Amino acid sequence: MARPHRGAGGEESASEDKAVADFVRATPTPLGFSQLTKQFSVTQDERIGFKRLLKRLASEGKIRKLKGRRYAAPEAEVAGAIPKVEKSGNKIADKNADASVKASKNEGLRARIVREGAFFFALVGTGKERTKFVIPKSFRGSAKSGETVLIKPLDRNGSFGYPVAKVLSGVKHEVGFSEVAQAFFKELHLPHSYPKAALLEAEASPEPVWEAHKKRLDLRSTYIVTIDPADAKDHDDAISLEKLPNGNWKLGVHIADVSEYVPLDSPLDEEALRRAYTQYLPWTAAPMLPQRLSGDLCSLLEGKERLAFSCMMDVNAKGELLKYEFVETFIQVSRFHSYEEAQALKEQGDPFLNLMSEFTDALLNRRREDGYLEFQFPEPKVKLDADRTPIDIYVVEHLPSHGWIEECMLLANQATAKHLEKLKIPGLFRVHEQPDMEVVKELWGSSIAKAKGHDVRIAFDSLKETQSYLNPAIQNFYVRLLDPKHGALPPSVQRSILRSMKKAQYDARSLGHFALGWLHYAHFTSPIRRYADLWTHRVMKMHLHGKKIPKLLRTRAIAVGTEISDRELIVQKVERKAMKIATAWIFQKWIGKEFIGDVSGVENFGVFVSLTNPYGEGLIPVARMRDDFYEIDPKSGHLVGHRFGRHFELGQKVKIRLARSDPFSGQVDFDFLGNP
Repeated sequence: MARPHRGAGGEESASEDKAVADFVRATPTPLGFSQLTKQFSVTQDERIGFKRLLKRLASEGKIRKLKGRRYAAPEAEVAGAIPKVEKSGNKIADKNADASVKASKNEGLRARIVREGAFFFALVGTGKERTKFVIPKSFRGSAKSGETVLIKPLDRNGSFGYPVAKVLSGVKHEVGFSEVAQAFFKELHLPHSYPKAALLEAEASPEPVWEAHKKRLDLRSTYIVTIDPADAKDHDDAISLEKLPNGNWKLGVHIADVSEYVPLDSPLDEEALRRAYTQYLPWTAAPMLPQRLSGDLCSLLEGKERLAFSCMMDVNAKGELLKYEFVETFIQVSRFHSYEEAQALKEQGDPFLNLMSEFTDALLNRRREDGYLEFQFPEPKVKLDADRTPIDIYVVEHLPSHGWIEECMLLANQATAKHLEKLKIPGLFRVHEQPDMEVVKELWGSSIAKAKGHDVRIAFDSLKETQSYLNPAIQNFYVRLLDPKHGALPPSVQRSILRSMKKAQYDARSLGHFALGWLHYAHFTSPIRRYADLWTHRVMKMHLHGKKIPKLLRTRAIAVGTEISDRELIVQKVERKAMKIATAWIFQKWIGKEFIGDVSGVENFGVFVSLTNPYGEGLIPVARMRDDFYEIDPKSGHLVGHRFGRHFELGQKVKIRLARSDPFSGQVDFDFLGNP
């Protein structure tokens, strides 16, 4: 067992006192001095200090000193084999504990074993209904951290205020991934269903027919294509493209007209706003809208007549937007391609896809001239079996076809923002602030920038804040830093640069988007899965129909922007946690295996390490690095050992062993084995 990590949060003395006292009190038999020093990895130089610690704990009555340098729990706690102390103070936990103790002694309770420092606990249930039992060593049997077993509650009051339980010897509970997924949904309060009124409203929506929508522009004879992942469940964007005789392009971006089916303040609208986004998890999705809309009526399915809100744009040969028009349309998608199929067909000479490639190359070159920040992150994909259980995780190959649709959507979003700003329509803009100057200057002086050379580290005096969200000088610095021509940066380093920037948000004002280098940017192209797009569609269509937009909606746009920006942070957190859950489930089969990984993050509590095959990330906890006392060096940002000077920095190669993988928490722990 590793002794408590000193220096975490500046509470080293209290932390170590508590850990030692708790361990002694949880052990039913007296412990000798040599046993304790071994248990807490006390070195020869630390033995005198450890003796003083034990003496102080004994004088304070927290433990009891016996003859022969042995230590035990206070006399009040050794009347029986099970220690008894005060209640936990958590009424819900106490209530659950009472219920747990009444459980069938023969069947036992399913629990997950976790290790916290020198102690073992059993977790029953999730979220507010979770109960935590302490498992004394004599009652643990052969159970190990991360295993799911059956336990028998013994006493409501035990050490540290937790009820006590015993692992039923040799009894393990086989956990299926469905159990892990259910616990995840329950713990994070993810929605399982929709309000009845919203479902009834969605089911009552009719299939679109031309006779009912003759005022729309009929584009059913136009060649329109969707390109999405092969397993996509909804398709809210489609493309038409034509090269004109004068060398310009006619681009049509056709977006599902969700606002036709989701009226403002209807039950569907209220639920859509509450969710704000479709929640994508590696094994499933929690759509913003019910399946009748998201996967059917609002999805631009091949061969189906659908309602669309289209942005028709004229673009010159340089990729510059010349003019645009928004119009309600009636479309029928001619072909659906997966990214892989589209790429293969283009290479075989498909005329339309060749046009797409040529056109989007021009758009991308123009964006590069505008100075957008070109991050290049691996995209992990979880492979599922027939039961939707994660079985593998790999990096998706990035094909040119992935960028074709993205470039067209970005252009339509830029046109939307210009339209909103010009006509003072109260839509929602996607805004992104420039980074804080302190962060920029720190990055400018970092080893990352120095390694890139003089061309990257532009004049320091030019790095100044501007009143706008845009800042050409700082943006130029970031562009040069990320440019692979100056030396490709490892993904871990790129992520650290991304984290140095501020989060994009929604706002009723057009403030600019730093990462794109654009003053005008909004979200228009994904109303099936983002509420911001749905809101913007509504107000744009009100203006299109010549209706006066109420002042109340202008005020409300501000509140909606704040609400969905806050919700976005929660959604991103959930999606990151879900990927950790899937990764930990998959990684269970590699426990004990050795790998070479890259340091992807350093914190006071440990070192994050990324693997490429299998793909995933885990942590080397400081508590598992027993060779030294590690802390972050504030100057270099490295994690450094005080005694021997071993250090860990971003991008560094390390040899590790997979020590623990817990799918319920998403925690993957590595042991550090040295430098490769």
